[in-house]
Amino acid sequence: MVIGSLFFRRRLSLALVTALAFILLGLRLVADDQIVKIDGTTINGRVVGVSDGQVMVESHTSNGGIAKFPVTISDIKSISMAVPADVTKVQGAGTTPGAVIAALEPEVKQFAGLPADWVVEAMAQLAEAYSAQGQADRAVATYNQIDALYPGSKYHAQAVAGKAALSLKAGKIDEALAAVQPIIDQANKDIAPSPSDGALYANAFLVYGQAMEAQKKPQQALEAYLTVKTMFYQNPNLVDQADQLAKNLRDHNPGIGIE
Repeated sequence: MVIGSLFFRRRLSLALVTALAFILLGLRLVADDQIVKIDGTTINGRVVGVSDGQVMVESHTSNGGIAKFPVTISDIKSISMAVPADVTKVQGAGTTPGAVIAALEPEVKQFAGLPADWVVEAMAQLAEAYSAQGQADRAVATYNQIDALYPGSKYHAQAVAGKAALSLKAGKIDEALAAVQPIIDQANKDIAPSPSDGALYANAFLVYGQAMEAQKKPQQALEAYLTVKTMFYQNPNLVDQADQLAKNLRDHNPGIGIE
């Protein structure tokens, strides 16, 4: 009888611990994102998507259920959330355009419009993958979507640099330079850029460098690539691109350096 009672208590304790673990896991899953509104209020929950100018959030209720509600994007000051795994897995060098498209298309469809740096970076990476596969129209549409969803924001530079890269690929060197020059000028005035601004500037410098190469100005091109590596290094993908471009440039121009 004593042994049976002890066994029962142990099973009960294990069941309670297991139940508590599931409850804590559930709470973590629905409360690991944070939205700070312009009025200073904070919302904890799980951001599950964007629809019609509103961020959809799931939150754990007091009775153990899950409530889903919208938060208007224009009321949001900032969002803190984990970057989805499908986005992070294609951020390294060597990922094929096809793999990028397969991973990012669903994420962009779900989160486009969310005021978070990783979303715009994913949209730009998706556009680059489209371009690499010869789908220039889809690339342009994605850059235009950035401008449409984030009007008047810093992300405009991302769209400009992206479309300039497409112009450069089409042989329109002067058009590409004219597009990125205002961003280059702004970057040169920005003594202490934020990490997100630095990543945006890097895109413009990569285009600028390739335009300089096309104009047979290797020294200016190398300077642009090294600027990405030393000043605007916040996005590892862009640093990898700058490093490879600089290496190729030096291979074809032995002895080249910065004055």
